[in-house]
Amino acid sequence: MRIWLAMGLLALGLAVGWGVWALGADAPAAGAGGPPEITFVDEDEEGQGGEAGTAATNPFGAAKADVSRKDAVPGYALLSSGLKMPGKIYTTRAKRLKIFNVKRNLYEYVPVPAVKRMEVAIDWERLDKEWRFKEAGSPEKVYTGRTYPARQLAWRLVLRNDHEIVGHILGQPLYVEHNGKAERFLFSKRQKGAMGTTLQDLLYLKSVVFGAEAYNEAVEELKQKAEAAGKAEAPAPKSAP
Repeated sequence: MRIWLAMGLLALGLAVGWGVWALGADAPAAGAGGPPEITFVDEDEEGQGGEAGTAATNPFGAAKADVSRKDAVPGYALLSSGLKMPGKIYTTRAKRLKIFNVKRNLYEYVPVPAVKRMEVAIDWERLDKEWRFKEAGSPEKVYTGRTYPARQLAWRLVLRNDHEIVGHILGQPLYVEHNGKAERFLFSKRQKGAMGTTLQDLLYLKSVVFGAEAYNEAVEELKQKAEAAGKAEAPAPKSAP
């Protein structure tokens, strides 16, 4: 009896585990019209950079919209590709933006409503070479002939009182919610692209501007682009016989 009971509990545990995995696998991802794939090297603390072979994460991902957030601020996020995404902007509930101030050498905690705009500052960017060991057990490395883009980012926060903070934001999400859908942007210090791609291929979040005026500007721009695309796709009128 005990054996059957133990086997039943084990089967139940496997079924629950499979259900959780399947739920994660079916989670909605950014569509073709959404933001492009961008990969970052994860870091937990200031000064701990990722290695070239470290697994990268996608900072963009669909998230459940939290439209009840009273601390959400209207505005838009601008990607390096030029895509401007309007929406209500917020971070993790009950959290502030945690930025390592490079001038003061300490962390500062800034509520999203206190920020007027955020602008990326590129510390450096380059094409790194891929190296491998010449042979098993040998300490000598040889260049494979392949390269990958790498970039280190910092952020300049301009507060509503015009005070500025320059530093790094590590592993913290920022959400942009529009029309019931939210996109997640994950801040990180280091960014790494796929092998054989260029720095232009390695897109990044360029700026975030807060305020109703900025939000309306982005909405109007998207509307104009949609109208222009619709006119371009419309068939030309036929000439009279």
